[in-house]
Amino acid sequence: MKRSLYTLFALVTLLATGAKAQPMGDFPYPQIPHYIATQEAAMEWLTLHWWDNYDFSAAQQRYSPDTNKRGFMEFISSLYATTPKHSSESIENMMRRAAVSEEGYWYFLEMAEVVLYAPESQMRNDLLWEAFVRHAVGEESPLDEPSKERYRSLLELVRRNQQGTIATDFAYTLPDGSEGRLHDIEAPFVVIYFYNPGCSECTRTKEQIVASGYLEILHQRGLVEVLALHPDEDLTEWRRRLHEMPEEWIVAYDKGQNINNKGLYDLKAIPTIYLLDEEKRVLMKDPTIEEFLQVIERLLN
Repeated sequence: MKRSLYTLFALVTLLATGAKAQPMGDFPYPQIPHYIATQEAAMEWLTLHWWDNYDFSAAQQRYSPDTNKRGFMEFISSLYATTPKHSSESIENMMRRAAVSEEGYWYFLEMAEVVLYAPESQMRNDLLWEAFVRHAVGEESPLDEPSKERYRSLLELVRRNQQGTIATDFAYTLPDGSEGRLHDIEAPFVVIYFYNPGCSECTRTKEQIVASGYLEILHQRGLVEVLALHPDEDLTEWRRRLHEMPEEWIVAYDKGQNINNKGLYDLKAIPTIYLLDEEKRVLMKDPTIEEFLQVIERLLN
């Protein structure tokens, strides 16, 4: 996720002033205790207590939409300075407070979905979104059963191929009709690049990857294999554009469309990238192209 310079300045200001000053508007920031000595400890305290002074029972009446959005976005940004476990606890604490009002609960749950899960969001993050969905289906959630059922389905989907888990195996078909399987690809690292031919964003992403030269070098060193997979049924355009793909990539399609039909992978946006290790454990799930290239560059050293 990319934090804005404004947000970074805001968080540093909060830490430096003990959160007494409120330079960014009327969001009710908590006051960091003076006995907290380190910035790391201060950030952990801040994220856990971010919503202490916020009135969830009158979220939309008492605060402006700009204040609510700004407070939420800064909260999400601050979670990246803490551990995944602490981030989950902080979200749990927030949603527990939000549950006092079904209206306020829905307001922030829907905001979380737009920010952390929507395909067009540059801040999407399945690990953080999972924490919101987990609370939505839990006992403390004020949602009715039909609503919870939707979030149960979302939770099942978002947990698939999560960072740290073994990626789901699947079959792929090459242009000559021969088949292979993801788990049979032998390399210290495997990149899955889900794409559609003719998709402008897919073309832009591929061009950035190729222009960097990182994957080509790693492939030459025997360190990485790239599986570029077309998950949809229309093969006419796919075959017409095969010549545009790097020759060292494994370019294939999903013959039975099992990935989409069975929901094997959460392809809410195209292109989608996964980085796997030798055991096919997910190292990166749907990163931005900038985040992906930063990690791939480090593999060169």
